[in-house]
Formats: sequence, structure tokens, C-alpha cells
Amino acid sequence: MAVGLAVSAMGALIVLLGGRDPGGDASLEAPRWVVAAAGLSFVLAGAAIIVGYAVAGGAAPDGDLPPGTPRWVRVTQSLLGLGIIVALAAVGTWVAFGPGPRAFSVTLPFVGRGPGDETVGRVAFGIGAVLMWIFLVVFVVVSVQRIRRNR
Repeated sequence: MAVGLAVSAMGALIVLLGGRDPGGDASLEAPRWVVAAAGLSFVLAGAAIIVGYAVAGGAAPDGDLPPGTPRWVRVTQSLLGLGIIVALAAVGTWVAFGPGPRAFSVTLPFVGRGPGDETVGRVAFGIGAVLMWIFLVVFVVVSVQRIRRNR
């Protein structure tokens, strides 16, 4: 419960303060909705931790919720997961395909850190975003199957 509350609180702080910039909107590097989506993913993750462990009692050996978990808990857990995936995919999609320039950095072990190429960074985020949207489809299919199986 405490971990879930802490994670959610960090996300709420990102949502509430992350879009505020003393330099005004012109100095923001991302739209406010992108910052809100990133923070929301933490809020939802914290809620998922609470539902999964404090309400449902943890995970079974197969990674699913324990047998006998009420249907409303399963549906709630699935909706929280859906929200997390959509929020993260939206952020990655904006980084890859959104308007405006992007600045990336590259860090290599034993070599150090330096500027990264914008095209390479966008391609990397694009691949990640596409994989997240594919994962969303798989997640929905698996979640529906699990909810139906455990009626």
C-alpha cells in the first residue's frame, strides 16, 4: 500500500508541477499533455500496485491475480494497465512523430555522454512507440481472456 501511494504521489507531482515552467510556455520542451501523460502513468502504476497487492493479495505463480479474485478487481487491474500502456505509448509517439526539433543524448559505458542524432533518436522512439501500441493490442486480448476464464 505504501509503495503504491508513493508511486502515485510522485506521478501526481509530475502532473501538477511538471508542466509549470518559470520561463513560460515558450520554454517548455514538450506540450503539457505529454507531461501529464508521463505523470499519469505513475499515478496509474501506483494504483495498480495497490489493487494488485493490497486488494487482490499479490500475483499467482503464473503472473495472474490469485484464483478467486473478484471480477471487479480483475477488470480494475486491466483498466489500470490499459491506461499505463496508452499513456506511455502516447509519450513515445509524441517524441518520435510530434512536431518540432528534438535533442537527444547518448551515454555509453566507459566512453561517456554526448549529443545524439535527432533522426536516430526519433527512429528509436518510433520503434518503441510502435511496439507499445502492438503491446496494447496483446494486453487487451490477454486481459479479456483472463477475465472471461475467471468468471
